[in-house]
Amino acid sequence: MAASAGTTLFVAEALVDCQGEGPMKCMRVRAADDQPWSLHYDRIEGFTYEPGFVYELRVERRDVAKPAADAPSSRLRLLEVVSKRKVGAAP
Repeated sequence: MAASAGTTLFVAEALVDCQGEGPMKCMRVRAADDQPWSLHYDRIEGFTYEPGFVYELRVERRDVAKPAADAPSSRLRLLEVVSKRKVGAAP
């Protein structure tokens, strides 16, 4: 399984409705503040999400050898929580 060097990932403060194998809740993530949010359907290994907080994470992306047809081709693993800020709190 190949792994990438750590990359930054921002996680929004609330889960949103999305559609996977059925209705579910997804995290909204982006790689930079100036990018639009995208849905993240899978969990991030080692990361415990808490609603009401915006996160900056350092993650490692690992390729999945022979993923199932409906499964992701890579997985994310938490390396470090760079910041965790309560929404509405002063910076």
